[in-house]
Amino acid sequence: MAATITSSNSSELSINERDPLIGQAEGGAGVTSTRGTRVRLITVLCILVTELCERLTFYGVSANLVLYCQDVLKLQAPYPSTVTLAFQGTTFFTPVIGGWLADRFMGRFNAIYGSSMLYFVGVSLLCAVSYNYGPTYGMNITAKEGFLAIAMILIAAGTGGIKSNVSPLGAEQLQDQGSQVVERFFDWFYWFVQLGGFIAFTLVVYVQQEISFFYGYLIPSLAILLGIFFFLIGNRIGYVDSSPSSDSRALDTIKIAWHGLVGVFKSKSEDERSINWLDRVRLVHKERWSRESVEDTRSVLRLMPIFLTFVLYWTVFGQGLTTYVIQAKNMRLKLGSFTVPAASLNVFETGSLLIILPLLDHGIYPLLRYFGFRVTPLQRIGVGMLCASGSVFVAGFVEIGRKKFIDEYGYIQQVLFDKTVNASSMNVFYQAPQYILQGAGEALVSVTGLEMAFTQSPEYLHGLIMGLCLGTIGLGYYLASALAAIVTSASTTWYPTDNINSGHLEYYLFLMSGLMMLNFFIFVAISICFFEYKEVKETEKEPQNAEHPREGNESTSPFGGGGGDLR
Repeated sequence: MAATITSSNSSELSINERDPLIGQAEGGAGVTSTRGTRVRLITVLCILVTELCERLTFYGVSANLVLYCQDVLKLQAPYPSTVTLAFQGTTFFTPVIGGWLADRFMGRFNAIYGSSMLYFVGVSLLCAVSYNYGPTYGMNITAKEGFLAIAMILIAAGTGGIKSNVSPLGAEQLQDQGSQVVERFFDWFYWFVQLGGFIAFTLVVYVQQEISFFYGYLIPSLAILLGIFFFLIGNRIGYVDSSPSSDSRALDTIKIAWHGLVGVFKSKSEDERSINWLDRVRLVHKERWSRESVEDTRSVLRLMPIFLTFVLYWTVFGQGLTTYVIQAKNMRLKLGSFTVPAASLNVFETGSLLIILPLLDHGIYPLLRYFGFRVTPLQRIGVGMLCASGSVFVAGFVEIGRKKFIDEYGYIQQVLFDKTVNASSMNVFYQAPQYILQGAGEALVSVTGLEMAFTQSPEYLHGLIMGLCLGTIGLGYYLASALAAIVTSASTTWYPTDNINSGHLEYYLFLMSGLMMLNFFIFVAISICFFEYKEVKETEKEPQNAEHPREGNESTSPFGGGGGDLR
């Protein structure tokens, strides 16, 4: 899959013909020119601003969705949470399809541009539905629910094409600069993601709660238009974009894995069983599949068990968009004459990410490397999972304290979305630690997961593997929705359907914390016993020994098992 420059005013050109940044000098070294560096930085910046606008739009739509369903559409619990989590789940599952379409047929630019237009139509429809047309032309609840469903489907489809391709497109602009530059790009990519979320969880949620949902959804509509504008500017300058692959290598990956599994069950002799199951495929089918194809399959299969442990992490993370918001709604939101939007406590999560990511990139990681310690990707993910467990654990104690305030001081009444709520006098900013822990976990799990999806997968599968990584978010939100429904059907006190003050939401939050700890131990076991991390070299890859396919491809198991030293 050859990398090309896409531009609105030029035909496809080879990278070396267009960008002097990676031209070859004597000895094979890359030559950096001022113009090449400037062009590359501008295109990367356009991609980052596009992502900022897309995330502002997404969080602007989803931040108060649970309260929109509860207070505008009058849905009873747990349906507001179910709708929110199902929407969130779908928007993170569609990237699997979006990544495959880009890799196989459309290319990244076309996939992102087409998806952005769907996105704009969906958000505009949501904005139109939320407008107050008065008693004569106003829509009934059923009509609003129908248009909301259509808008959610369009937004989910748009998200799928953008999320799986925008970060690989940005990384491809810098891929030849080495793995540390790519790692830094993903840190800054996530920084821009959180900046978009910060604007949504401050400005947009305030407008939705204090003015109207119409103006609150108008801002995301304009934001996605701005993102499209910047994306087209970058295209005019010229993106480095991998052309869609017309061969069947993606399908070959599945076939190689299938033949390997079949061979495991058909093996009869000890000699056959002593050979690695994928190496056996290469030996038996060497005329059909190359050694490179088998190794690519191996690198993809390494990632799958790790990705599966992400599912429960995102189940826990989803509480920040549902139970945390419901909890905040029933706490003191008044600061003098100012009412804090219930969903705006997410700014502590986004704020912690905005601080933590540059601190890790420019402070903690370089300092550890200076003293001879390298924090491997799987170690980062493990610490992030502990932060996630701690977040819901702290939220459980906040819920106990919230109800204790009611017992000691009684209720206070506050009006949200034209509805009077009997709330605790406990200040909503007691939620800050749980959001900060959630942000720290996201910085370590999500950013690192995207980095691994890019660096540990073959180039022709970047979009698909990135989509699978994002798809774990969708599965996690689906699981969160299912768990909420199961717990509610088993006990209405663990996930209160009507009055949160009379239930025991803390039990549900402690359950989430316990499940996350169990997931952490499974993740550690997989890291030690099964996963081998393939180091990404800063320079060109050294040829590997054809007779010994695992040599020259040193791997590490960052938790101290299986794969060698802790480099």
